[in-house]
Amino acid sequence: MRVCLVLASANNGGLEKHVRELSNQLVSMGHQVIVIAPNEFLTTLSKEVEAVSLNCNRSRYNPLLLLELLFKLRAAKSDIIHAQANKAVTMVGLLKAVLACPIVATIHNIKSNIRPFLRFKHVISVSKQLAQSFKSHPVSVIYNGIHQPNFHKVDLRETFSLPAEYPVICAVGRLVEAKGFDLLLEAVNGLPVSLVIVGDGPEQNNLEGKIKNLGSTTCYKLLGYRSDINDLIHSSDGLVISSRREGFSYVFNEALLCGTKVLSTNVPVANEVLSPELIVPINDVDALRSKMMHLLDKAPEWEALMVPARTFAQHHMNIAAMTEKTVTLYQNILNAKEHLPR
Repeated sequence: MRVCLVLASANNGGLEKHVRELSNQLVSMGHQVIVIAPNEFLTTLSKEVEAVSLNCNRSRYNPLLLLELLFKLRAAKSDIIHAQANKAVTMVGLLKAVLACPIVATIHNIKSNIRPFLRFKHVISVSKQLAQSFKSHPVSVIYNGIHQPNFHKVDLRETFSLPAEYPVICAVGRLVEAKGFDLLLEAVNGLPVSLVIVGDGPEQNNLEGKIKNLGSTTCYKLLGYRSDINDLIHSSDGLVISSRREGFSYVFNEALLCGTKVLSTNVPVANEVLSPELIVPINDVDALRSKMMHLLDKAPEWEALMVPARTFAQHHMNIAAMTEKTVTLYQNILNAKEHLPR
């Protein structure tokens, strides 16, 4: 197939990771892939991907931007167009009536307004929770997949000068309000544990200030950006996801494939894969604290609860499974188009 992916973002988050890995994997399977996206993102793709630059620093309703996108979509001469996330979905949806080939859209995060996605005959959702918004509209849940991570065991206590007798809890993500790291700091305050938070972002100063006002029993480390995240996740005594909201947590996926124990707030996709005993309510510091204390004290029980989720991830949350399901959906859409009455 000749597949055209459209992305309007050039950040370095889960959305961009998904498009990058899907594009590269489709190429490795022998498909022709065109990606229309901001130039900063295109430089991160495989050289076998046909990169088409689009300056998206304009309103999604900008007539010149829409006209430029229309010309580039037509020039791509693709069998199917795949719009990724809200801005690209809105733009491609506005052009849908003058495009000849089938179009599919992927929703990556919770949206209060899903009308742009309803212009498409079929939607891909990265979680069951997101898919519930579409009710009778055709939607397929395809979990984001990753390559099997490489990881090594490291001594976190020695590396970061942590107390030898304390269990080490790890948390990973952009330091933003949505990730709930402020809630996690409150939940561990006063416990005999070491908490290492990996990531950078706009909330760093606020979190550092909060740590200064917490008790001295708990050991806190804000590690900033790290390139050895999988090693840190694998070597910890458990990963905690304290998020207020998520579309799809790559950190959760990585933790499962690194063999790490996980505790999460009630956010996708953790709440669809983990045992209910490993899920706590969002914004509930007391519940998070209580569950952490119980699981750290009952490590074998925590380990046993993780087995089904790890098995699920091995079969459904890897790069091969994600790409195979996406390609099957493309083919089904194309086959349905071929059998439409002329």
